[in-house]
Amino acid sequence: MAADAPAPPLARWPWWLALAGVALDLVAFWPGLLSFDSAQAWWQARHQAATGITPLPFVLLWQAADRLGAGPGALFVLQLTLFWSGLALLAQALQWPARRGAPLLLAIALLPVPWLLRGHVWTDVIVLAAACCALGLLARAQRSTRPWPWPWLLLALPCLACAGLLRHNALPAMLPLAWWWSTLARPARGTVRGACLARAALACALLLAIFGLGRLLQDGIRERVPVWPSLAQFDLAGMSVRSGQMLLPAFMVGPGLEVGELAHAFRPWSNLTLFDTRHGVRSPFEPPLSPLELATLRRAWLDAIATHPAAWLGHRWQVTRALLGTHAADWPAELIYVQASVDYRDNPPIATHQGALHARLMQLAALLRATPLLAAWPCLLAGLLAALPAWRRRTTLAGRVALTALASAALLALPLGVLAPAAELRYLGWPCVASLIALAAVLATPRQGAR
Repeated sequence: MAADAPAPPLARWPWWLALAGVALDLVAFWPGLLSFDSAQAWWQARHQAATGITPLPFVLLWQAADRLGAGPGALFVLQLTLFWSGLALLAQALQWPARRGAPLLLAIALLPVPWLLRGHVWTDVIVLAAACCALGLLARAQRSTRPWPWPWLLLALPCLACAGLLRHNALPAMLPLAWWWSTLARPARGTVRGACLARAALACALLLAIFGLGRLLQDGIRERVPVWPSLAQFDLAGMSVRSGQMLLPAFMVGPGLEVGELAHAFRPWSNLTLFDTRHGVRSPFEPPLSPLELATLRRAWLDAIATHPAAWLGHRWQVTRALLGTHAADWPAELIYVQASVDYRDNPPIATHQGALHARLMQLAALLRATPLLAAWPCLLAGLLAALPAWRRRTTLAGRVALTALASAALLALPLGVLAPAAELRYLGWPCVASLIALAAVLATPRQGAR
């Protein structure tokens, strides 16, 4: 069969399904839902006022969207295109039969967690969409019979860069995809050890290039505000509540604030509840902390972890349980979704979502938000169930897709146990989707196909 020959008509079904999926998402959510974070990033783009709290590449994407005059709509279309294209590429590369593959492809896209998250213009959603597209392009490159499938590999590069740069913690999750890219870019030559070393060097060089691009962009920010103080403040508050000692530095709390009052306001599912105290807790961002305050806060944070390790571990375990588990009915819905786009300062108004489909979806989301159907753990459990079958099929393309997706998901999800400042479901968007892709890869791919 000729390299990259036109697919038979039956093999084109994933693309027709993808087109229908994009249309459905546009009807359901156009022009995309904006949370406070997204609206603030848009404002930064409009006023060239980036601070680094929101990754600069996301702000730059907003600027490009504004030049098109489309506001959030352009970013919304971008993330839908990346996501659905990635699924179509995977289904085609793995030669999924329509009868078995179409229901699983739709399940990946239309289960409550991925569908509801995809309706938002969020860094997390563009990351999962770009990672999904990169995975599909790599699978298509592996399927190619050309010695060097460079067209697919070149298309994968901007997807890898987008997925790695749009969140501060996303680059390590691109390592498994970078490794696969390097194995395709450099066919095996010489000894097995030599080939592995060469591929590892190429994968590291690719990630370093993406990291260097990110640092180059960040260096262009005039008034950079670090992100870590929010996490430090959250951890210190959690350890204060557990130890019974006020561990937050004096300049971070209002005069007269005591541990009892802090404990009354503290919740393990969000750092924002700290600002509901009567005596007040200072924002870690506005106004920005001085260099001396930053150094003091960092020292207090690290000293508290060293002095109260049990309190820190207990606090982080609570946050992890809230992040992974089913959300309680009295938790804010905004931990999962926003019900209407947020207005921020002088941003142009966003068209109200008035369609019947959108209204029904929001009603359904309200009914499901305290159930496992809108929790991360069932999706992640699907990934765990796929791990052993994927390992047994590791020499096939289906096994490689599944194992790469699961490794990437783990590298993003596991550090959240110590890095998450809240139990927002969107932080686990890519791990949830990657887990569903892994299970679909081992269930839908014929055992004698897509090797």
